Amino acid sequence: MDADHWGRYNAAQAGRGIRLLARLAAEAAGPGEGRSAVELGCGAGREAAFLADHGWLVQTFDADPTVVETIAELATDRAIEHTRARLQDLRELPSCDLVLACVSLPFVPRADFPALWGAVLRALRPGGVLAVDLFGDRDDWAAGDGTFLSRDEVDELVTGLEVLRLHEEERDGPAFSGPKHWHTYQLVARRP
Repeated sequence: MDADHWGRYNAAQAGRGIRLLARLAAEAAGPGEGRSAVELGCGAGREAAFLADHGWLVQTFDADPTVVETIAELATDRAIEHTRARLQDLRELPSCDLVLACVSLPFVPRADFPALWGAVLRALRPGGVLAVDLFGDRDDWAAGDGTFLSRDEVDELVTGLEVLRLHEEERDGPAFSGPKHWHTYQLVARRP
């Protein structure tokens, strides 16, 4: 998916509610109280603003150039900092107490995913919460240039973490680009 697609997608997301994954992450992690959070693929900034409004210092990462202005507007009265970067290029992340990635990690090319996942795990402080959406290998987009995982691969990713929620779902439904078959995993875990 090209840069124009992501710009249109992010613009269309501005009025939607907060994603369930962000709410689950905040519930599992508790109040921010000045602790730090990283959001990978922040898009329209809805979840970053939600976390900042709940006391988190939020560092966002997204490659879409249209996000820069949106996040700057949100950050005028919130503790949000933004870095424009492609997720697949990230090899180090700031140390944090919460990592949130809503529907972004599946778009990281499979060859780059292990390095990014390693960076996520290294960044997460003991007791920190990880909340991510992953796509399964039976998703309609699985033939594309992203990361689509079997259940065994997801189980391997969470080795050493305390899994608080791992919800696998398959359904037919809408996507921004049209109808598709979704195969998703919603993961919330804590680093011991």
